[in-house]
Amino acid sequence: MESDEVQQSIAEQLDKTDENNTLNMAEERVICTYSVQVIFFLLGICCLLPWNLFITAKEYFQYKLSPPLNITGHHDFADTFENYFSFVGSAAILIGNLINVALTDKLSIGVRMIGAHILMIASLIPALALTVVDTSSARLSFFVITVIFMAIGNFGSSVLAGSSLGLSALYPSRCMVLLLCGWSMSGIFTSLLSIFSIWSNHGSPMLIGSSYFTISILYVIVSCVAYYEVLHKKLPERLKLTGTNKHLTRQEDQCQLLQEYQEYSINVLCKKMDVVKNVFYETIYYAIVLFVVNFVTLVCFPALASLAKSNSDNTTWNEYFLPVSLFLNFNVSDLIGRSITQKLRWPKAEHGLLVVFAVGRIALIPALLCCNVASRPLVEGLMPDDFGFAFLITVLGFSNGYLINLCTIYCSAKVNDEWKETAGALSAVYQCVGVVSGSIFSFFIARLVLSVV
Repeated sequence: MESDEVQQSIAEQLDKTDENNTLNMAEERVICTYSVQVIFFLLGICCLLPWNLFITAKEYFQYKLSPPLNITGHHDFADTFENYFSFVGSAAILIGNLINVALTDKLSIGVRMIGAHILMIASLIPALALTVVDTSSARLSFFVITVIFMAIGNFGSSVLAGSSLGLSALYPSRCMVLLLCGWSMSGIFTSLLSIFSIWSNHGSPMLIGSSYFTISILYVIVSCVAYYEVLHKKLPERLKLTGTNKHLTRQEDQCQLLQEYQEYSINVLCKKMDVVKNVFYETIYYAIVLFVVNFVTLVCFPALASLAKSNSDNTTWNEYFLPVSLFLNFNVSDLIGRSITQKLRWPKAEHGLLVVFAVGRIALIPALLCCNVASRPLVEGLMPDDFGFAFLITVLGFSNGYLINLCTIYCSAKVNDEWKETAGALSAVYQCVGVVSGSIFSFFIARLVLSVV
């Protein structure tokens, strides 16, 4: 009986603390200044910049993985490394997002954000060091080591992306829009870097690779310092402790009682897990839309779309066709779509048109197959010109950015203030599952296309 009374007393104190925390949320809510908005934009670029630079250094990896001319009969990783990067990278991103959601109540935002930056730097420094090492006699070892560090970098990037989304959910929605626009800006930056590398083709692949990794490391360092100086120091104390709801740890009597009654502690843990479940059920509509949008995007871009060839007889344009018509076009369209959500938000929350638009994008997959894929169109004459291909990529990029931003904003707005961080982190998981599924499916559909043509 005495134990029951104590447990009931703890429950009453916990409920009362929850009520006080909700009432004080407006007082503790962080202020969204112009400097804060700039930092969120820079964080968005950092979330994907290292990975984009890793993928963009194609000339470097082809050079490092190509076998010597006098060696035959070995696996040519130079032709297949992108497939391995896609599989391993997607798996690392998924694991990172799941762990980030699990740690939202265990580690503070600051620890996860700074730790993610450190992981990314730790993965890029060895990659930079390998650019000056002769690995011609150990291509397999170089490939395995590179994949490992690439996975570590993607894991850190996913934790940073999920934590940044959770953090932006605590601010006005324009901060989340700027964060997501930063994701697109990183793609634009790397696309321009790729175009520049083609223009300066006299540069060695080793120099290109070292430049990419050096730029990435410097930017991650700048992002980490900027986050700490502008955002971390201004966070409410409850977010600098061990987790989102660590107001409980300041109650010394409660801590002693909770340690004394382990059974009740387990019930508290289960209650926290129920919160994640409840947030998931409340946002499942947006989970479906985000999954479908990311799935279709990854099926089309870049695996399938990169098989397209230009119909022009201009050899110079043929070199720039994919960097301009595909990569730069997609990322610019994606950025425009994301930016529009800052002023226009239609359809409204949970409107049926969101699902219609998401599912309707599936039509882009067969439409791309009608383009000049793998030197000739699968369906002759339907859309062989370069303009048709560029138009489809524009639609793909714009709809991707617009729908993802819209649903991510609606997702965090759906829940109460104290669970917005969890909702933001879960929205990253929804997108990640779509990315992983789409990348796996794109691998097989690209193989099928190549076998048909």
